Amino acid sequence: MATIKDYFDIDFRQASISENWEIKSETNSVLNPIIAKIILNFDENSKYWQFFIQEGSHIESYINLILTSPKTEKCSHPLPFAMGSAITNELTSSETMTFTRKLYLYIDDFIEKSKINTIIDLGKISGFNVTVRDRRYAKDKSALEKPLAFISHDSRDQNALVRELAIEMTRLGCSVWYAEFSLKVGDSLRESIERGLKETQKCIIILSPFFLSNKGWSKNEFDSIYVREIYEKKNIMLPVWHNVEEKEIYEYCPRLLDKFALQSSLGAKELAKRLADVIIKDDE
Repeated sequence: MATIKDYFDIDFRQASISENWEIKSETNSVLNPIIAKIILNFDENSKYWQFFIQEGSHIESYINLILTSPKTEKCSHPLPFAMGSAITNELTSSETMTFTRKLYLYIDDFIEKSKINTIIDLGKISGFNVTVRDRRYAKDKSALEKPLAFISHDSRDQNALVRELAIEMTRLGCSVWYAEFSLKVGDSLRESIERGLKETQKCIIILSPFFLSNKGWSKNEFDSIYVREIYEKKNIMLPVWHNVEEKEIYEYCPRLLDKFALQSSLGAKELAKRLADVIIKDDE
């Protein structure tokens, strides 16, 4: 499941400039910083704020600081951002954009509805239009999102690669069907897997020695993906080779050698980026 920090990172696709606001206590000790991000909408020539308040922060104090800070009112950054048009040669600067007075507060905690309403009212008093997004927002949004990709893997590869890959892809805005994220207590494992295999845009297959030797779930998943490709007459498989050689892949399924595969040696972050680029583009 995506976290509230994940949604802070991926909710807005526009250009942005960010900085950490250092916070100190009355005794001058350093507290959790506020991550402050100015979102730039060049199409509408407007800008607004997005803030992330970390777990363990004193929420009321942090929100009061945000609402009363001259930085918030000014909505500018020490290093202005500019974008030009190749057609008109016009240059638009973040400094000249209209501040909409919209603030999005992402809070890494569960906030009571009454407190959210109080925060919104305090924002109005300060002249801001405040939207509060907490862990409940992340939980509800994750539950509604249809996974774009299914990750087929052997469970013995979870710790070494698959879990981190699933997390990184989620952070990039590419939701995935992954057992630890997608299954709830009481779910039918077979029905959930079959639904994921049939409904997702792509199926990522982690081809490892464990996967190739697995004659149970992994083999059944591979066969289902293979049949789906034949039935739909399009590329569904996105293979990742994890500690395997060409000979092993050939012995498992010669047809796989005809598919370009990514190597796990790229690392989870780079793998996630390359896979997400393909999957999100296919979904557009």
